[in-house]
Amino acid sequence: MFFYIVEIIFCKNTTLFENKFYFCTKLMRTADMNILKPKVAVIGSGTWATAIVKILCENLSTIYWWVREPEIVESIQETGRNPLYLSSAALNPKQIKISNNLKKTIAKADIIIFVVPSAYLHNTISELKVKDFKNKYVVSAIKGVVPERMEFISKYFMHYFNVDAEKLGVISGPSHAEEVASKKTTYLTAASLNSAFAEQIASIFKTDFVRTNVTHDIFGIEFSVVLKNIYALAAGIFRGMGVGDNLLALFNTNCINEMINFINTVYPDKNRNFHTAPYLGDFLVTTYSQHSRNRTFGIMIGRGYSVRTAQLEMKMVAEGYYATRCIHEMNLTYKVKTPIIDVVYNILYEKASFRQEMYNLLNSMQ
Repeated sequence: MFFYIVEIIFCKNTTLFENKFYFCTKLMRTADMNILKPKVAVIGSGTWATAIVKILCENLSTIYWWVREPEIVESIQETGRNPLYLSSAALNPKQIKISNNLKKTIAKADIIIFVVPSAYLHNTISELKVKDFKNKYVVSAIKGVVPERMEFISKYFMHYFNVDAEKLGVISGPSHAEEVASKKTTYLTAASLNSAFAEQIASIFKTDFVRTNVTHDIFGIEFSVVLKNIYALAAGIFRGMGVGDNLLALFNTNCINEMINFINTVYPDKNRNFHTAPYLGDFLVTTYSQHSRNRTFGIMIGRGYSVRTAQLEMKMVAEGYYATRCIHEMNLTYKVKTPIIDVVYNILYEKASFRQEMYNLLNSMQ
């Protein structure tokens, strides 16, 4: 009743009809999203996807989960564990409707959380059409760029599947899947241009061991997530070369400054605070943690592994590798000064000497 009264009061002034109708619609949407228990689907089978399913099991009676591998489907149904990724995480099979049928899984959900490595996203969901996303809300937990389109994840869904900007969200923050599986306290940030949807995302992720915040800065967070993987890879190269903590601290300071300058140039927002968890916090955990794939990949390069050998040894995707090429090509348009990204690109894609490139970089740091 409250919302009908508000609509009548504010819509009396016909000169402001459009704005007030929009306001009323937003209020009603907020109410609907908070009242209804959403049906949620997770798309992806890796470590972070498994950790997200574990989080959601704390709040939702049913989670729809798409994975590609038949052996994961069978193991989850029988044992409640993912045999290929994060097998330490115990899940309740009774809560999980797991399938390798992508269209059917998405059809059952109101909110779809994508946790597929960005390098594989386009091919993974190529069978989907615009109609499959009708009336759906999309959340990205992907830390990369779609290489085929040279787009960030939210922009990709907007342009390729016509998902409305207000139905898009991002979940991010300093969050290694291994620690989430162990229920170690973690802070995540839900971002969306639609504040009601951001709150909805935050509510389904909030548990005794996961604290959540909300923000509107969806694009700034996506840039930060992509860039921090490149910088973690670079820091790993230094670590692999035997650099100590003193010099690494200086290097990371330069990385943060470069990241801030890049994001503020490409997507300025005067209200953005980089000294918060989804920016600085995520950067720090990715750069320093032993769980960081990008740091590990960089360490291998710094120890003399070829790019191809490091990729084969990793057995998991280091998003920073693909992000480096995407950001390099994107920056051909923006022309932001990014000496660290340039060096990583030269090492990974131009077969430049990692020792010479990193030593040259050291001489330019302040």
